[in-house]
Parts: sequence; structure tokens; C-alpha cells
Amino acid sequence: MTDNIVNRLTKHLRLFYKENPYVELLHIWVDNVEEGSVTLEMKIDRKHTNFYEMSHGGALMSLADTAMGAACLSHNKKVVTLSFNMSFIKGVPLGEKLIATGHVVHNGSRTMMCECELKNEAGKLFCKASGSFFVIGKLLAENN
Repeated sequence: MTDNIVNRLTKHLRLFYKENPYVELLHIWVDNVEEGSVTLEMKIDRKHTNFYEMSHGGALMSLADTAMGAACLSHNKKVVTLSFNMSFIKGVPLGEKLIATGHVVHNGSRTMMCECELKNEAGKLFCKASGSFFVIGKLLAENN
């Protein structure tokens, strides 16, 4: 992929997720984009928590799914999730800032496979996820 398309994808991904209603609701933001790998961040606010003031698993799954989907987008492919698996290693307390790193492990023409880790700023691992994604088209035209 040319530097031009990577730069365009990075700009588009930041705008895409800034204007995504669900991502906006969860306050997920794009930190870094490279071809095949994306880093997102989310601070665990009260709206992300359950009765025990720990992050709800659904919020963590949403963060991981978004990171893996963004990693697919960084290959200029629009995708939808086919399957998803998550291992919850440690509870995430209120106020913790999570860093989600999603990366592509298989970049096929029809399907893609990704993995994701959710860690805090100190590198403590909270969750691991994997997913398969169906390619529905290109995100951006590569000849512009």
C-alpha cells in the first residue's frame, strides 16, 4: 500500500470513529494507525461499569471488536464481524484507561482474522480477544 493511501486511511479512520455514534457513546478514540494494526483508547467511566463499579464485559467487548474492525479498515477493507471470542483475565476498575491494540493475523480477500489485547498504561493485561470478519468492500478508492 502506498504512503498516500495509508495517510488517507489514517485521516479517514480518525474521522470515521469520531462520527460513529456507538464509538462516541463509549468515548473510544483512535490513538495510532498503521497498516494492519490500530491502537484505540477508552477510559472506564461510570457508564461503562456494572453494579460492582467494574467495567461491564459488553463495554470491553465493544472496545476489542472496534479495535479489530479498525485494524481491518487499515488494510482499506470494510468488514462486518462474523465471530468473536474474548477472554476476561482481570476485572477493569472504574477510572482505568484501557489501550486496545488490534492487529490483523489473516488478510484474505473475503475474510480476515484479528486479535486484540486490552491493557492499561502500565502494560497490565486485562483481556484478549480474537475475531473473524467478512470483507464487504473497499473503504477508500486507491486511485485518488
